[in-house]
Amino acid sequence: MQKYSFIFKKYLFWWVIGLFIFIPLYPKFPFINVPGTYVAIRLEDILIAVTFVWWVLSIGNEFKDLFKKTITQTFLLFWGVTLLSLFSGIFLTQTVVPHLGLLHYLRRVEVMVLFFIAASAITSFKQIKIWLLTMLVVTILAVLYGFGQQYLSFPVISTTNREFSKGLILTLTPDARVNSTFAGHYDFAAYLAVTLTILSSVLLFYKRIVIRLLIALTSLFSLIILSLTAARISFAACVIGITSVFIISGHKKLILLLAGLVLFAFIVSPDLRHRTVATITVNILGGGGPKYILTPEQLEAERATSSAEQKFSAEQFSSQSATLSSVPRDISPGEPVNSTELGVYRSFGIRLNEEWPRAIRAFLKNPFLGTGYSSLTIATDNDYLRALGETGILGFLALFLILLFILKHFWLFIKKKSKDKGLDFYLLVGIFGSALTILINATFIDILESSKIAQLFWLTLGLGYGITNLREGTKP
Repeated sequence: MQKYSFIFKKYLFWWVIGLFIFIPLYPKFPFINVPGTYVAIRLEDILIAVTFVWWVLSIGNEFKDLFKKTITQTFLLFWGVTLLSLFSGIFLTQTVVPHLGLLHYLRRVEVMVLFFIAASAITSFKQIKIWLLTMLVVTILAVLYGFGQQYLSFPVISTTNREFSKGLILTLTPDARVNSTFAGHYDFAAYLAVTLTILSSVLLFYKRIVIRLLIALTSLFSLIILSLTAARISFAACVIGITSVFIISGHKKLILLLAGLVLFAFIVSPDLRHRTVATITVNILGGGGPKYILTPEQLEAERATSSAEQKFSAEQFSSQSATLSSVPRDISPGEPVNSTELGVYRSFGIRLNEEWPRAIRAFLKNPFLGTGYSSLTIATDNDYLRALGETGILGFLALFLILLFILKHFWLFIKKKSKDKGLDFYLLVGIFGSALTILINATFIDILESSKIAQLFWLTLGLGYGITNLREGTKP
């Protein structure tokens, strides 16, 4: 068996490269629908399953050593606790439909196993350079496709609702935001934030003008398309991630250049600018433009004309004072009349008043184990509250332990290599910063529930871990 495992090990890296290509570029067409949910099994799940089998065959007799490692034990602890949480949700709190809860659990095991697969696949710095080139080409293709959606009516595949998730081929409407080959604009924005953070770090290593120019242009157009998604949390996470890269790598002066690029992004994307301003004025400061307020006379007039079948949409608002003929039917007194402010107000309101309290109630129902996977429905828009609600404090701490161990391992490697800044140093700085972008995104988006992002996240962390395990003295 050991003889054949060497052969499987030799080609494992190319399976991983295949995943880094297929996952971001292949649209989310359903392959097998699951009863009771519109989350489907997709072709990337099949590819991951085949890659997993290939990895198992490549390990051979090394499985015993793998289970002795602390990093493996942290993952096993998490999977054990969350499996216990699942059984608790099915039999104790009875808050989980068994087959849905099991599907959610297996999906998390599936994406997290990718960490070990990627870590095992990295055996040389030549492979690292191949991965970097792959990431660059994939990003260019995703960005070009995004521009094609925005300006040339390229097809859109989305999973933002039950009908779209059936694999409908759509095009962007005038007010829709670009999502490229991802399931939605938030997913695409998160991917761009991760990629930009890594590229900004790698750019500091390479000295050849041609390579620098290629990376710089890719980064610039990625920043532009990121701004067109108008995803505020991903944009902020990207800025923080790149800032951390410049600080850790000792290039603090470049933060001024980053500030200029941020201003450029706000100029390029009025939607991002307006939504950011609305977030500050409406959600943070509690102000903003005019609100919809009814006087007693207007209230009486509205009741008298309630049978009229006039229909309005939030996009038809102006920022002027509201009148009965310019206000949509579903607006409530006290809400902003400006369409952008109304969208921002409601986006935060549904989190604050519905989704987050629902997760907190689930946590309080069973503080130790939560109410089980799938019990919080599709959206919580905060991965930390989702973890607490579904898996309790034990599941949350187990996940925190994994991330803490990995990021601490990366940080120690970065400090060790800080005097000898090779490609491995800059890559780890970039991957460390990209992990921060995901963790920041997780405060307002269920980013780790997005299959594409979760799969790429654990693959990238595994690749970084594999880099730290390359033999000492080897130069990129």
